[in-house]
Amino acid sequence: MGIRGLLALIFFATLALAVGFIYGLVAFLKERLFELFPPDLWPQADTALQILVLYGMVALIIFTTILMLLVFFLMSNLIVRPLKEIIKAMLQFSRDGEKGTLPNVEGTPREIRELASVYTDLVEKVDQVHRHDVEISRVKSDFISTAAHQLRTPLTGIRWALEALEKEPLTESQMALVTSAKEKGKDLVDTVGTLLDITSIESGKHKYEYSVFRIDELIAEVANDFAPHAGQSQVSLYYARSEAPLPEIRADRNRIKWILNNLLENAIRYTPAGGTVRIMADASEKHVRVRVHDTGIGIEDKDRSNIFERFYRAGNAITKQNQGNGLGLYISRTIAMDHGGDLNFASNENGPGTTFTLSLPLPR
Repeated sequence: MGIRGLLALIFFATLALAVGFIYGLVAFLKERLFELFPPDLWPQADTALQILVLYGMVALIIFTTILMLLVFFLMSNLIVRPLKEIIKAMLQFSRDGEKGTLPNVEGTPREIRELASVYTDLVEKVDQVHRHDVEISRVKSDFISTAAHQLRTPLTGIRWALEALEKEPLTESQMALVTSAKEKGKDLVDTVGTLLDITSIESGKHKYEYSVFRIDELIAEVANDFAPHAGQSQVSLYYARSEAPLPEIRADRNRIKWILNNLLENAIRYTPAGGTVRIMADASEKHVRVRVHDTGIGIEDKDRSNIFERFYRAGNAITKQNQGNGLGLYISRTIAMDHGGDLNFASNENGPGTTFTLSLPLPR
């Protein structure tokens, strides 16, 4: 119930109590007055009392109505309207992050002025924290970008040196060390490239190369690329391709392929031998959805809210597979959202594992 409704309820309750009080007073006076008058004057006295009650009731209703209208006017202008404007500003700030315009609260009750002041202080503090976070994020991105650029050249040189060393006559143990170092060097180069991707995307400097293509053809291509990897891991990989071709989408083909590669690589990596990874796709009026369903280790409840954070890896994922940097899902979701879509996940209802869903908009 709003303030106005509460005031109306109080008004009618007060009026009813006043009328009841008047009737009770009149009954009391009637008993006492009739003792003073002879019986032949009782009808005239009763009529006079009824007229007095009627006039009193009319006067009471008029006076109470005027008083309530005045109270309504004052409450609306001094309390209700400022409160509504403050609440509207709060909702706009919580929804859009924009500071709404507050009403002039001069002359309003002290509590309203304090509420407006507290809201203004809160907005200023939130803005300060946001600006601080943005600055920290910018500094971190600049540092990561600079460090990645500085690391790329020497790492590439080390990799070339190891490739050259592989061609030399080495013992079996020496060759194993060189091969291992070369693989680790490749992992480092890939990580550096991923870090550069993050800084490029987050800074808005990355330019997507949009084109129109069929998503089902891209899925089939990615599934075919990962078939040998799935076979080596003893994981069954299926692409449940629909009979009717999916509509074309407009997106950066290489970046969407990057997302699908990441989802399939994770699904196969975290699915035990004998498990299954299945790719499905369908379309609605506005979106194309690609689902990657696995029967793997799943995502624990404590990790669900952080799974798309940078550098975050779930505990069971680290136990299962130490390799990984916790950046793939973060980059994948960022790319999807840059395209106007989204990437999300859900635990499988029947059996173990997880289903990731990539949603991309259809051209208008």
